[in-house]
Amino acid sequence: MSDLVQGAQSELMQAARYGDLVRIQLLLGHSSVNELNSDSNNALWFACFSNSKEAVQLLLENGADIDNQNVNGATALIYSASAGKTEIVELLLAAGADPSLQTLDDFTALDLAANIRIMKMLRNHRTVD
Repeated sequence: MSDLVQGAQSELMQAARYGDLVRIQLLLGHSSVNELNSDSNNALWFACFSNSKEAVQLLLENGADIDNQNVNGATALIYSASAGKTEIVELLLAAGADPSLQTLDDFTALDLAANIRIMKMLRNHRTVD
């Protein structure tokens, strides 16, 4: 279960947005890893935004909801694929992100993939499952 954060971002979300591993580690003991902001994004989404593989991994290891869908239905995988964050997409897929989830407009991560490498990863992952 997640908690709604009043305001734009929690401290954990801010730390994740900047890939601040030390601060993330400190805050994990005092914050819910699955807090949501008003757009229903969690700290994992912000770590993907920062393009910090280490921050993404740390949040996943601490129970971040990998398939959380925000108010538009976008997941961390959909965002990362659309933003061309190839290494993050690879990490999320390896950690079990569901590539079949869709936005409210019925787009998947594959539909929104920003580059060929991401498209290939998503296609190959889809055929393996």
